[in-house]
Amino acid sequence: MGELKKTFLAGFAVLIILLLAPYYLEWIGYNDVRLSNQEIETEVALPSAETLSPNRPKTQTIQSPFAKNIKNVNEESVTVHTSLYTAVISNIGGGSLKHYRLKNYYGAWENGVYVDSINVSLLSSSEESCAPCVGSNNITFDLPFECSASMGWKNNKNLYLSENESIEIVCSYVDENGENYTKITTLHEGSFVFEHEILNNNSNQDIYLTWDSGINNTEKNLYDENSYSGASISYNKEIETASFIPGSLQDKLDALNYVGDIDWAAFRNKYFIMAMIPEKSSIIKNVKIGGGTRQLTENGFSPSYYATLGGLGNIKIKNYLGPLDIDNINSLNTTLDRIMNFGWFVIQPFSRGILWLLKFLHSFGLNYGVILILFAFLVRIVTGPLTKKSFESTQKMQAIQPKLKKIQDKYKSDPQKLNTEMVKLYRDNNVNPVGGCIPMLLQMPLLFSLFLVFRSTIEFRGAPFFGWIKDLSLPDTIFNLPFTIPVYGDQVAFLPILLGISMFLTQKMSMANMQGSASQQKYMMYFMSGFFFLIFNSFPSGLNLYYLIYNILNYLQQKSLKKA
Repeated sequence: MGELKKTFLAGFAVLIILLLAPYYLEWIGYNDVRLSNQEIETEVALPSAETLSPNRPKTQTIQSPFAKNIKNVNEESVTVHTSLYTAVISNIGGGSLKHYRLKNYYGAWENGVYVDSINVSLLSSSEESCAPCVGSNNITFDLPFECSASMGWKNNKNLYLSENESIEIVCSYVDENGENYTKITTLHEGSFVFEHEILNNNSNQDIYLTWDSGINNTEKNLYDENSYSGASISYNKEIETASFIPGSLQDKLDALNYVGDIDWAAFRNKYFIMAMIPEKSSIIKNVKIGGGTRQLTENGFSPSYYATLGGLGNIKIKNYLGPLDIDNINSLNTTLDRIMNFGWFVIQPFSRGILWLLKFLHSFGLNYGVILILFAFLVRIVTGPLTKKSFESTQKMQAIQPKLKKIQDKYKSDPQKLNTEMVKLYRDNNVNPVGGCIPMLLQMPLLFSLFLVFRSTIEFRGAPFFGWIKDLSLPDTIFNLPFTIPVYGDQVAFLPILLGISMFLTQKMSMANMQGSASQQKYMMYFMSGFFFLIFNSFPSGLNLYYLIYNILNYLQQKSLKKA
């Protein structure tokens, strides 16, 4: 049987095994065991510390022992409208957000169903949740405060901010010991930043601000979004992150504590973030992050993180709740941009440069799909000379293969002599045996950074191209399947089909002249083309569009080099 037939039969057998594996496991009684609490791992273990005021479970509300002092205060809320969001702010906990919708982003979960036509909702809190609440001495004040606002305060009142306008919401609470807690929240038009100032008449009083509402899921693909989520703390410009992917409502991320001043504490999903950034003048003594689980569908679970910052006396904290947009994040003048996925240290300059160029080109009104095509041409211009050098080196290696084979046969029992003769052959023919690999290695940082940026940048979220490609951050699905194929998914996307064809043609051309044992490897490369086709089916259409154009240009260059 020919090598080609053997390879395709092997590939077909692997595919059949992948398809039948779930049914076989079910038949023998295997249950899919999801990640348990014992299996949860963190990227870096935080320093141990005394526990800060414990975050209460969602099913339980801690009642303040001082509730009798506010018996005449009812829960009230106002709705604040800006050009960026609509926020419902309650007097619970000193001015906690109850709802928060962004005006320029779409796609949200409603009653277990994902709807891509409604505005993103980062927060839909239950009555027990705090976003954020004031607390002291291990008691979270999740109860009504006495509130007023610079634009008026009345239940269900709508407040509209115009350009350069701000609003102050002042909420106060006095306990039975005469301790006064006042929280001033300032909102600004054109900004996702909320400024919280907590005033206390006792400079030695422990006080904290806690956010236990998490942020809502905003993407249809829960697994993909959960893989990006996590809770982080930054101190001394070092970042520590903890995350988990739940499989049931019982899964959680155990609380992690840190003692001392921090730069910020935050948690994120794929495209959005909640960050708490203390002012330098505040004395922050304790920080805690952790997570529980929320259920969106019958089998769909996602992490819900919380963060608590505690200190002494008066504390000021900035609160950012919005998109992971590099310009907005950089305006905060913190290290928060490092929470974004720019890759390893060596790759980060490439990733940041690519993202800057993306946004720069878009500022001229260019469609992001067009920008991705331009990127493909630009990268081919940069990498073209390296590809040519790699091709020429490969051709030289193929030309001396007969001589190399004779030397290997002649000196196969004398390794030292074999090595000497091979070096002499390479030198006499001006051949570098790794010359074909070095140009590819030089391209790797660029290719990795392109993959990272194109797959995770919020700029592509909701960005259409043309025809059936309505969102460059999602697969360009042309129809859905009534079943799920392992690795491939439950939809059929068109661009990965074209991408697989372009990869196959490129590899076929580059390996056409291979001989001997090298020729046997080309069939495996063909199989890899099919494997990448399966993987890329679930990738964003923007990423697939870029690689498709890049591969076509690569094919055309190799074709021209063969004719030369």
